[in-house]
Amino acid sequence: MTTSLSRRTALARGALALTAMALAAPAQAQTQPQAEIPVGWVLPLSGGSAAIGQQARAGVQIAVEQINAAGGIKALNGAKLKLVFADSQSKPDIGVSETERLIQRENVAVMSGAFNSAVTFPATEVAERYKTPWIVMGAVKDEITERNFKYVFRINNKATYDAREQLDAMDLLKKETGQGPKTLAIFYEGSDWGRSHAANVRKLAKERGYTLVLDEAAPPNQVDFSAQLLKIRAARPDALIAAFYTPDHLLLSRQLLEQQLNLPYGVHSVGGGTEDPSFYKAISPKAVAYYFVQEDRQVDALQGARLPEFTDVETKFKAQLGYDMSAYGAQGFAVMYVIKDALERARSADRQALRDAVAATDITAGPALYAGYQRIKFDEQGQNTFAHGAISQNLNGQRRTVWPAESRSPETKPAWPVPAFGARS
Repeated sequence: MTTSLSRRTALARGALALTAMALAAPAQAQTQPQAEIPVGWVLPLSGGSAAIGQQARAGVQIAVEQINAAGGIKALNGAKLKLVFADSQSKPDIGVSETERLIQRENVAVMSGAFNSAVTFPATEVAERYKTPWIVMGAVKDEITERNFKYVFRINNKATYDAREQLDAMDLLKKETGQGPKTLAIFYEGSDWGRSHAANVRKLAKERGYTLVLDEAAPPNQVDFSAQLLKIRAARPDALIAAFYTPDHLLLSRQLLEQQLNLPYGVHSVGGGTEDPSFYKAISPKAVAYYFVQEDRQVDALQGARLPEFTDVETKFKAQLGYDMSAYGAQGFAVMYVIKDALERARSADRQALRDAVAATDITAGPALYAGYQRIKFDEQGQNTFAHGAISQNLNGQRRTVWPAESRSPETKPAWPVPAFGARS
């Protein structure tokens, strides 16, 4: 009787132990380290934005080299990051199909990209549907982070911020000098980015008492802006706000110079082509003299001098592409460190766990701030509300920060109003 009872007790205990092991197995499996964590990137590696896509990719690769060389994701026993790139070709439909491929076939843990707003907007819908976190790089269309999505986050400015910074700079220079524009023209590329920016300029210009005398979207694939420049000349704006990718901005800048179209308070370009180092390699310095540029990253600040992690970043970037670090390279670099931070805190590459960790991000120091921000923290819509840019003016062949005033060096003297073409040397 005692023996039978002992056996039943032992069997019961064994069954309980097996049950406990079975229940514990999923939790233990979840914490098992992965040899590699795939990270998906959709970028314009060909097409009209290819130069910028290449810059972003270089920044991403440099960051991953650093992270893996330093021991990978320590909370996951040193798991290495594996990059999986896809080329959007700067086309929305390609970006969407490539996003689905990376999520479904490549089984990436997290997505990023895609620079072009027209690609990023629909591609992030795919990521949301598959419950895969996506950290936006470069794309500024407001609605990207205004859809109540739970898996989409953005570290950089939205279009509202860009437009506000442009008008803030005009208001500052007007206050400092007692003179400034009263009438504005806006000329922009006709896809999601340009239209989002123009909508914000319209709203803010009206609020601040500026009069819009021209509001023109450019059709795609134009080879001549002469007709639009005739309209601008006829409207006689005091200043021109422009939003174009690199190929179109090259065309616009060359034709503005050829036609000697004077704008008393200058051309004010929002990022895009005028932040692209390849743009400046392909254009005469005379064509961009006195340009104002809304920069995603303060170009005349020694960002790399702040942290030892940045010592060789810009050297490697220049060795790969032949020019200095761009805002887009810096954003790609920064996004990878945001992903690293989230993986360390999540202690998992599970998409839901990673999404929750990204949502809880609050970074105030380290390589993730290389893009120029002082903090990265997302609001309930996924927007980093601490994102900001700067406004530069091209003076003597160099882009120098003129706004905000506290970031302007004592040696920088804005040209306001700008010299007419006939008065330039």
